Amino acid sequence: MSPEAGPAPPKVTVLLPVYNSAPFLRKAVDSILVQTWRDFELLAIDDGSTDGSLDILRAYSDPRIRLVAHERNQGLVASLNEGLDLAKGAYIARMDADDIMLPERLAWQAAHLDAHPEIALVAGMVAFMNRDGAITGTWDTDQATPDEASVAAMLPRTNCIAHPTVMLRRSALGGLRYAPRHGAEDWDLWLRMRSRGLRLDKLPRTVLHYRVHPGSITATDKRTTSYERRLLRTRWQFLAGEWSRMRFSPVHMAVLKAQARTRARHLRNNVALPFLQGAYRLFTYSPVRLLRERTRLLHALASWEGKHVFTFPYLNTGGAEQVHADIMATVANQRPLILIEGFSKDPAFAGQYARMGTLVEIPRLLHHPFTGRWAKARIAQTIGKRRGMVLFGAIINLFFDLVPHLDEQAKAFQLIHAFLYQPGANHNHRRWLRWYPRVDRYLFVSRQAMAEYREFLFRNNIPEPPSGKLEFTSNAVHGFGEVRPHERLGLLFVGRDSPEKRLPVFLKVADALEAELPGRFRFTVVGSEGRGGHPHVNFRGNVRDRALMDELYGEHDLLLLTSSREGFPMVVMEAMAQGLAVLATPVGDIPQRLSATCTVITSTVAEQDAVAEMVATVRALGQDRNRLLGLRFAALEMAKREFSLDRFNQRYRELLMQPAS
Repeated sequence: MSPEAGPAPPKVTVLLPVYNSAPFLRKAVDSILVQTWRDFELLAIDDGSTDGSLDILRAYSDPRIRLVAHERNQGLVASLNEGLDLAKGAYIARMDADDIMLPERLAWQAAHLDAHPEIALVAGMVAFMNRDGAITGTWDTDQATPDEASVAAMLPRTNCIAHPTVMLRRSALGGLRYAPRHGAEDWDLWLRMRSRGLRLDKLPRTVLHYRVHPGSITATDKRTTSYERRLLRTRWQFLAGEWSRMRFSPVHMAVLKAQARTRARHLRNNVALPFLQGAYRLFTYSPVRLLRERTRLLHALASWEGKHVFTFPYLNTGGAEQVHADIMATVANQRPLILIEGFSKDPAFAGQYARMGTLVEIPRLLHHPFTGRWAKARIAQTIGKRRGMVLFGAIINLFFDLVPHLDEQAKAFQLIHAFLYQPGANHNHRRWLRWYPRVDRYLFVSRQAMAEYREFLFRNNIPEPPSGKLEFTSNAVHGFGEVRPHERLGLLFVGRDSPEKRLPVFLKVADALEAELPGRFRFTVVGSEGRGGHPHVNFRGNVRDRALMDELYGEHDLLLLTSSREGFPMVVMEAMAQGLAVLATPVGDIPQRLSATCTVITSTVAEQDAVAEMVATVRALGQDRNRLLGLRFAALEMAKREFSLDRFNQRYRELLMQPAS
């Protein structure tokens, strides 16, 4: 090359569109400049940023940086296409201004394109990170497509290439450019490349840390549009664009097949099922009862003068409902509005709730296809007008329907009794995350549930909650009894006959002990009407009277908790307060909060092993009554120390009566 020809163009152009990315921009640029591959230019296009991003870019003196600045924002697609036109490199590597390249990324991909001239594009895998930069997981679809064949098979169905990981061969693009596709301009381009016979490959290794945060395009689009609608929209725009130019390809048939499957799923999940559910409610909800609920709601909203609103699911007999009653009792003098969203099969707490405030049960009104939106809008209109509101709810939709309508000075508190993080599940909680910043505090009655929820937030790329955002607050009991020894050891089960409570485990323990030592023990079940084949078990059904329940506790020595899943159940606290020892499976907070001085915990929740361990423990305690008495006295002392109603009342009174900020 002659001196007049100038320096050779770089092998790689890193294309970096920038728009208001100041919080993350330096780390993104630095990760590019420290690449082990040195033969590149960084083409940064600032698209009219107003947050200082342009000043950050101008502060770099590295000669490899080429900066283009727009006076006004033109949009991502315009910046990308401008970058494709201005790039000097034979290879163009995409990068986003909030992500981080691994140091070898450019070297790996350039080497792959050098070795495979038939490949037009090579991508890589990503690891997700949150706003704080902590790695939170991987993208399932990305991991499932590690090579050219799997990418080609998946692309007609859904995007499987992370846009900021691609390196393109500039000569292969020809006249192809990005088209506006509502956040799917990348998938559309990959499909057009495939329809023209270009080959797209992927390295089966992580090349980039992909930041997901509330302000990202990905996060925003997913919050506002259903998954099926995003797929249908992007595929149709691709096909329409191709066919309008009289282009046809075998790729189009694969896209059409995927479109048909998605359309069927969309019609089933988002049209047919909601229609059938709405039709069922339309024809089964009594118009008279619906009208009564409407009248009661309107009267309640017109007459209510308080500033506290409680939203709860049911009025059934249960530990959760008792906790709700205890919480509302701390502000009963404020006459709160109490909204019940669900159908209560056993409205045992109706009278107690009604004495504490204005109680309105509106399950039909909220779920009827013709009145649901109206009812929520009417409630929101009423509470939105009042300054200094306090909205308190358990895990129900109504709470999150009302949160966005609160005054800026209002407080919102969410109570979570139990929570288990399940990757790919927790659908409602993920949907409610859009209102996570607006909820002032999440209250947990279980430390294990709080830890699980913290993990859920982390895996969904939510930054570490500020101090006090998640708070553990223990439940309380209403009174304490005494330790009363009994000649025949009394074993007690309290709970619904539901899969997670596992009444059959208790019955197997009872059957085994009765067969081995007939008449030596007493077995009582509270919460179930009875099952045949267990004549030695006394089934008491639902017990609603507190004094009677305390008397039942006092007649027994040992509470058996056989659950497969729990938070920290009220039944354990109530039993300990009446001087019972606890024999439990290792669920929820029980292993962390209850010591061996008052509790025996099995080594597993597995049914067969738990039954065997419980049988052996009861047999041993029946022979060693002094040990049993020691466990019972220790349980009572811990209950007095940890489950005080006075402390509970003080905490909730402070929380619910604090001045609105």
